Amino acid sequence: MKWLSDEESVVKPNQYAVDFHASTSIVCFASPAFRCLMNSLSMEGSQQAPSIAGSQQGVMNDSFVVYECMFGSPAAGMLMETLIASGIRQVIMVGDAGSLTGECKIGDILLPTWGIREEGTSFHYLAANERCETSKKLVDELRKPLHSIEHHEGGVWTTDAPFRETLEKITRFRKQGAIAVEMECTALMAIASFRDIQFAAVLTITDELFSGKWNVGFKSEQVQLAREIVAKIVSSVVL
Repeated sequence: MKWLSDEESVVKPNQYAVDFHASTSIVCFASPAFRCLMNSLSMEGSQQAPSIAGSQQGVMNDSFVVYECMFGSPAAGMLMETLIASGIRQVIMVGDAGSLTGECKIGDILLPTWGIREEGTSFHYLAANERCETSKKLVDELRKPLHSIEHHEGGVWTTDAPFRETLEKITRFRKQGAIAVEMECTALMAIASFRDIQFAAVLTITDELFSGKWNVGFKSEQVQLAREIVAKIVSSVVL
């Protein structure tokens, strides 16, 4: 089945555009990450951002807008399309991921550079035989504050079905070079490429799958510390 079409869409995202002065957006998916960003960016008391498709909450100023988005590629894709239609030209995703390799542990930080597509959204924006990648320029900007911090770089596996992350898939995608699994990256990589904007992501490793058993660390001190570090990294790029 061919999902990618060269035709204009009947439903256009600019019909849902809102009024931003900013050209940069930071998008996260977990309330603890949103709170860390608010603190690091000194946005307590900032103007509330308009409610848009996929959003849970948001704040904004004249330089950037920060949104907490619903989980998953369709919601993240609708949010990103609305942001772009509203004048955003640079999106930094702050996400969570599960490790596929013993070298990457709970509390580690991952800078994705490419992705394996196992979600549906990206195939409406990028041909099935093309690899999704982050924007080199923005990744380079994020590398600067990460230079002195131990972190990982490489591929991610993006899925629409977190409850179907089987051991066979974990092993197969690890062999293909994926370091972690999450639910939004490749969709946003594809949309950014299609719309010609800058996109990059910084992920916190919140759980581990490589042993075949699910090791959860969502509420651990390591994850909280990593979220705070990620927020500071992103802040240093946008402030």
